[in-house]
Amino acid sequence: MSEKSKLRFTKELLLALPIAAKRERYRDSKVEGLVLDILTTGKKVFRVYKRVRGTPAPISVTIGRFPEVTIEQARTHALKILGAISLGVNPNELERINRRSNITLLQVYEDYKSRKELKSETIRGYEQVMRTYVSDWHALPIITITESLIKLRHKELSASSKAQADLCMRLLRALFNFALYEYKNANDESIFTKNPTHVLSHQKLWNNVGRKQTRIYQNDIKGWYGAISRVRNTSDAFTQAVCDFVEMTFFTGLRKTELLCLPWADVDLKARVFCVAKTKNGVPLLLPIGDHLLTIFERRRKQTDGAFVFQANNEHGYVREPKKIIAKLVEESGIPFTLHDLRRTYTSTAELLKIGTYTIKRLLNHKTKRDDVTAGYTILTAEELRSPVQVIETRLLELAGIKSDQHINRDRLLSIIDTLSDADKSLLISKLSDSKFTLVALDGARGEAD
Repeated sequence: MSEKSKLRFTKELLLALPIAAKRERYRDSKVEGLVLDILTTGKKVFRVYKRVRGTPAPISVTIGRFPEVTIEQARTHALKILGAISLGVNPNELERINRRSNITLLQVYEDYKSRKELKSETIRGYEQVMRTYVSDWHALPIITITESLIKLRHKELSASSKAQADLCMRLLRALFNFALYEYKNANDESIFTKNPTHVLSHQKLWNNVGRKQTRIYQNDIKGWYGAISRVRNTSDAFTQAVCDFVEMTFFTGLRKTELLCLPWADVDLKARVFCVAKTKNGVPLLLPIGDHLLTIFERRRKQTDGAFVFQANNEHGYVREPKKIIAKLVEESGIPFTLHDLRRTYTSTAELLKIGTYTIKRLLNHKTKRDDVTAGYTILTAEELRSPVQVIETRLLELAGIKSDQHINRDRLLSIIDTLSDADKSLLISKLSDSKFTLVALDGARGEAD
């Protein structure tokens, strides 16, 4: 950029200035610091360009384009800017602060997502809250969202769902807390001084909906478990996958996403262990595979040719939403349940069997409090968890009306037979013909399994 000597700006003079091959700058002789930049595109722009002692670079503030902005308007505006600079105020920083002060709720939410490491499941929940409960607030500057608005929206949402009302306000609380520390002025002070959701705590307006207490009770397990086999008896691969997923949830107590996105790469059927890498608390969990759980894994292995245990024909490669099949299970069994009910059923069964508290916490991958010193010294490997896992599994099978040993041995035998080549099957039949077993017995076992 070339810089010309000072000129006394007049309209005729500025209109006549030529467009050069590179940007050129002209200084006004009447107002020190007012310049006109002529860009290679032909635009002529008024700016204040001022070197200030103690700053690493000159301050440049755009005023506007000539001739839309007149010379007198530019000089008047330039004097205001130069006055602010003389008082130690950087107009550009002041403009950034003003823009931040008017930042909208939606922009805060987008900034929050970009700076936080959030799981896809968490983001889906947040998106639902933003879309369903505060869509009319998206364009509002957050500084205009007052305590009164917060209380009114919480009251309105509570009329239909107390839990969802609290959920919405928890997200807003997080966004306001984020804004308090994220958007600062030139003195590194927060632009926003308060979180309006705090009024809910001050006035004790939170609904504080208690944790659900539902689970599948012992007397219902047999009928519920039988419904899984009946619904699974179909040629539809998706239905089979969901039924196996529900059954595996019942026998492990794991969370929905922990199982659904389980890849075969994290399952070792030979060593009879599997690793849940993507957990809620971010801590990977290595678990043993019980006898019955092994039969489910083996059944899945025969029915899949992809990367995931619960394979599905979609862009993700695994089952994402099992609601429709779960609704079929509810209809077939007559027992309403949620996936988290199965987690509570597993935990309650373990507690009744007097499995240790720290063992249960490890099986469920629950974090212990930092002040729990004993928990810090309780380190349990997958092999050490094998015995309690088998005890819980056996009890659940008993409650399902299945004699676990006979059931497991039968399923294991049939699963092994299905993997044999035709030649090996012929050899097995020959061996069995010389023993007390008969093909009729095998067929009967297969019929029971089906």
